[in-house]
Amino acid sequence: MPLTEQTKKQILVVEDEGLIAADVQRRLERMGYSVPAIARSGKEALGCARSTPFDLVLMDIRIGGEMDGVDTAAALKLECGTPIVYMTAHSDQTTVNRAKLTEPFGYVLKPVGDANLRSAVEIAIYKSEMERRLRTSEAWLAATLRSVGEGLIATNAGGEIVFMNPLAEQLTGWLSADAHGRPLMNVLGLFEESETRSVKNPVLGVRLGESLICTLISRTGTRSAVEVEWFENRAGDRLLGVIVVLRDIRARQEMEARLVQSQRMEAIASMAGGLAHEFNNQLMVILGYAGEFVARLSGEDRQEALEIQQAATMASSISRQLLTLSCRDGVPTEVLNIHEVIREIQPVLSHALGKTCCLTTDLGSWVGFVRANRNQLKQVLLNLTLNARDAMYGAGEVLIESRAVEIAADSPEGRLHRPGPYVRLRFMDSGKGMDKATLARIFEPLFTANKGGHGLGLSIVHSIVTKGGGYITASSELGKGSTFEILLPCVGTFKRMSDVGSLGRGGADTPTVLLVDDEEPVRKLMHSYLSREGFQLLEARNPEEAELIAEACQEPIHVLVTDVVMPEMTGPQLAERLARSRPDMKVLFVSGYAHDALARYGLDGSANILSKPFPASELLRRVRLLLSQTTHLAR
Repeated sequence: MPLTEQTKKQILVVEDEGLIAADVQRRLERMGYSVPAIARSGKEALGCARSTPFDLVLMDIRIGGEMDGVDTAAALKLECGTPIVYMTAHSDQTTVNRAKLTEPFGYVLKPVGDANLRSAVEIAIYKSEMERRLRTSEAWLAATLRSVGEGLIATNAGGEIVFMNPLAEQLTGWLSADAHGRPLMNVLGLFEESETRSVKNPVLGVRLGESLICTLISRTGTRSAVEVEWFENRAGDRLLGVIVVLRDIRARQEMEARLVQSQRMEAIASMAGGLAHEFNNQLMVILGYAGEFVARLSGEDRQEALEIQQAATMASSISRQLLTLSCRDGVPTEVLNIHEVIREIQPVLSHALGKTCCLTTDLGSWVGFVRANRNQLKQVLLNLTLNARDAMYGAGEVLIESRAVEIAADSPEGRLHRPGPYVRLRFMDSGKGMDKATLARIFEPLFTANKGGHGLGLSIVHSIVTKGGGYITASSELGKGSTFEILLPCVGTFKRMSDVGSLGRGGADTPTVLLVDDEEPVRKLMHSYLSREGFQLLEARNPEEAELIAEACQEPIHVLVTDVVMPEMTGPQLAERLARSRPDMKVLFVSGYAHDALARYGLDGSANILSKPFPASELLRRVRLLLSQTTHLAR
């Protein structure tokens, strides 16, 4: 009686003897298999296989036509991957050897009987299914190994590489195909952290399950700090090889170094604050009596008293900087246009550099708004300028670059910084540069790499930036200058008409739109709609940011486009607050709620409401309609 599972299997019979083919077909159908076609040549077999999916092919080795059974089996395997079982009465050794190369799943001897036919077919179909499952499992395993966030290198029992995932390829600089069969240490260039001595094979030098931190030098010369660990790959008691794990720990080391730096700065700042307090008491006495002596003395004695007074005054200045370093109380902050602050301080920076140094600014088209103390931000720029002047020995070039950037959570920067929008300041000089030892201590108080400095300038820069929620890093090479990169949290951006292109009208009367929506994809889409038409855009992620940006923006805001429902404050509440200082500003509300459901948010039938979703043309039409009602726009 046919088996239900077997009736699903389809078999192609390739036999040029019609009686034999018909006999085999009857036997297979009695066993419960389906034989939808019989091919009498290799060409017919390929045609059948291309039109119908077969689970097995019963192939006579000797068939007529341009291709014999072996050639046909090889073509079927290459094109369709269908398993083959040969039918043969006898054959010479050469033909048998050719047949082996096609990796058949079995042989059936002629004349064909039920017993040997059944066993050959069942075993072939079973082996084919097992191979299919194995290939699927290997594909899943390979995909997993390729996507894992660590570098993996697998070796055989002889220590030769048999597999590398993409991250291992990236770290070592070797492609898996090129490294295949090579000894592990021919590919893995491991050195001590100091890079003075090479590291022995971790399989021999590190105990199983333990890790080693060292420097990996890739095939291309790139250096990476890695943690190396290895595990045995066993099948029962048999050792198949080892798996070496490479973890790129550069980000982790940088985070740890930043934490250590922060803790060290905090400890030094606490000590500095205490010392400055006591020191100021003594300085008050010294300055007081020095002033008395200057007033009473004359001649050479008075000059010496003035020297004492001047030295004490300088010490008082250093003491004030120590207090700035140790200050934990929040200083008054405001929302600042970063470009405006740079332009305000630029003449002072140019004067501080002197006539032999050139100051250049590259301010991006996006204006970034940050929350900071204006004077402290200027102090940061001035201290970096003075440091650059000392590093360049009075001649060179300084470049200040500003950009609005977005740090994504899944990016390399997202592992080091809080994801979100930032204003990135880069301060680059063409000075002598610094070695690694100097770079590691550059922000420490009382440490200076330049002559004439007292070593507090960069410490104060670090303190101001980090206490404001930002990040600062330094990079440098000897002879190639230094770069200080500062990331300050951005509360919003503004794009001017001149940066958009020729689509808008230009001029002083170009409309400004404040765009507020807490859903980033929606906000970005509306931003693209409006920017293409040349509007000047202010953009905020929530009502609080919108208020801060509106307060900082000196230009008129002609239209507020705001979502109705947002956390903390609704769109109507925001519009009401902004209207107190900007009574001529028009408002367009956007919402995904039905109009009759918006009454509870303080909106009535007279409100300008645009329902989501809406096309770009409708948003632009509604904004232009509001602008036509704005009397103070130039006609």
